[in-house]
Amino acid sequence: MSMRAGLEILERAAEARGRILRAEADREGARVGVLVLTFDVGRVLMRPADDGIEVVHVESREALPDGLASLEEEEPWWRVIGQPITAAWPGGVEEGVGASGLGRLMVLKLRFREEQENPRVVLLEATGSAIRVGLEAS
Repeated sequence: MSMRAGLEILERAAEARGRILRAEADREGARVGVLVLTFDVGRVLMRPADDGIEVVHVESREALPDGLASLEEEEPWWRVIGQPITAAWPGGVEEGVGASGLGRLMVLKLRFREEQENPRVVLLEATGSAIRVGLEAS
C-alpha cells in the first residue's frame, strides 16, 4: 500500500470525525514497533517501513498481531481517548495539504478536537525500526 493511500485512510476518519476509542502497541513507551488506533469508524495499524510509516486499514481484531498492550493511560493517548480526530497530515508541510503528491511519510500528525476546542496534535515519526510517539507542543 502506498504512503498516500495510508494517509487517505486517516483523512477519511477525520472527515467522519471518528472518535478514538483505543490505542495499542507492541510495547509501551515513546517508541513502538506497531501502533494500532481504533476509532468508532474503523481501525488502523501503523508500523515503520523502508519508506516511512505504513498505515493499513484493519477489518477485524483477529487480523491484529498478538501481544498488543493498551496505551490508554500512556502519554499522549490518555489526553485524546474519546476525542474526535479532526485532521491528519504529513509532517513538514502545512496542515490540510493532504495526501496528494505524497512520497514518503516519515512524520505524521494527527489532530484531535477542533481548533477552538483546545486541540491536541499527536506526532508520529518513523525512526528506523520504530515509530516515535509524542505530543506536539501547543
